[in-house]
Amino acid sequence: MKNDDPGALKLGWSDFARGRHVPSGSHVWFNGTEEELLDLVRAGWPRRRPGAGRDGLDKVVIVPVPPQGFVSATVKVDERTPLRAEFTRRQPHEDGYIRVLASGPREEVRHAAVVLYAADVLLENGGTRSGDYDWEVVCLLAGPTADEPMDPLTMARNMMEKPGGTYCAYTAAQFAEAIWYWSQRAAALSE
Repeated sequence: MKNDDPGALKLGWSDFARGRHVPSGSHVWFNGTEEELLDLVRAGWPRRRPGAGRDGLDKVVIVPVPPQGFVSATVKVDERTPLRAEFTRRQPHEDGYIRVLASGPREEVRHAAVVLYAADVLLENGGTRSGDYDWEVVCLLAGPTADEPMDPLTMARNMMEKPGGTYCAYTAAQFAEAIWYWSQRAAALSE
């Protein structure tokens, strides 16, 4: 099967990921080239697992990659952490939301993974593809834990099929774990 042979896969970056995961930004980034990251994905492809809330390997996958070269996007917060809130949007056509940012050291990266969407999934909910790829990188994950929960706002966007979301049902336990995890972290301010 084509999905099982990483050498046969046509992998690429989505425009969405390319615009978000930039050096010195407030999202995870990789200190290598796009092609170097895709090579890591190909090497890790046999260890892929279904994306959060998914059962199979045909729509959304998370591919573990070595953490070297990744920079985390989060700051572990406490009562002394300077915080700032802003109203923002991920993309112009999406609903806006409040995002909390923190000033402080970014968390150490001990685990990294790449989230990829299959070509047909990218077209759901009015989405678009960025190229003629079988799979596109949509998100980089890097931080202190191997199974970092998805941001609860992202989960809600997906489950309610809001603009930019891709439908997926999550359990109450998945939401609770995500809320608890993210209540102790904030996005790092851009450098």
